Formats: sequence, structure tokens, C-alpha cells
Amino acid sequence: MIRKNPTSNFVNSSFALILVNDYFLFQKRDNKNNIWYPNMLGLFGGKIENKENEKDAIIREIYEETNLKIKKFSLLNSQTIYFKNQKYTRYVFFTKLKILPSRFYINEGKGYKLLKKEDLNKYRKKIVPNDYISISNFLRIKYGCYLC
Repeated sequence: MIRKNPTSNFVNSSFALILVNDYFLFQKRDNKNNIWYPNMLGLFGGKIENKENEKDAIIREIYEETNLKIKKFSLLNSQTIYFKNQKYTRYVFFTKLKILPSRFYINEGKGYKLLKKEDLNKYRKKIVPNDYISISNFLRIKYGCYLC
């Protein structure tokens, strides 16, 4: 299924692959036509604001979207998009939590979903494609396989 992008306005952005114990944390995206990949599972994150670097942006975005104050992130990968003679970068960071704290709640989207790595392949068509690529890259680095 081909999904039309709601806008051609690209922006620099930061996202977080968050591993909770052995589960991947996904945002259940809203089912709105004006957002990218509505009604799918995606990583938490968003636009890098003016005068912000990519790491500051992910710390702010995670706090805004989940109320979690996480300071420690490692850069996993970045993807560059060239559009109309402009360059845009999408950064993906990684962090690990032992548990979801009691203060955890979702401020954007329809909620969240935790998936074990063994379940990722069966949810493949429900995960935002760029996020799926980043998760696959993480699995290659950590386990030496793509979707094992």
C-alpha cells in the first residue's frame, strides 16, 4: 500500500528508539490525514526547533510526548533527504529503560505499544517505514541480524 505524504515540507527531526527491558516502545499514531503515516506505529520524536541541536530536540520531544525526562541518548543513525535543493536530516537516537515509570503517559497520538523483537516482523506493515529501517539497523548492530 502506498501512502501519500500529507506535505512536502520536510524538516530536520530527531526520533528515539526506546528499549524497555526487551520491548521496543512505539507511539500509536493518530488517524489524521494531515500527519505522516497516520494510524501506524512509530518512534517518538519530531521537529528540531530553531537554535536546537538534534540531541536537545530528542530530549525535549520525549518529554513533551511522554513526560519522561531522559538525558542519555546514543546516536543510532541518520538519514538525509534532498528535496528542492535543500538537505534535511532525520536523526534516530537510542536509549534503554528497565521499566516504564509510573509517571509515564502519552501526550501525542493514541497511546503506545510495546513489542518484542520476535514480533516486529508480523507488525512490519503497521510500523512507519523509516522507523522500521532504523530498528532493523539496531538489530544488525546489537544481534548481527536484521529481523531475527
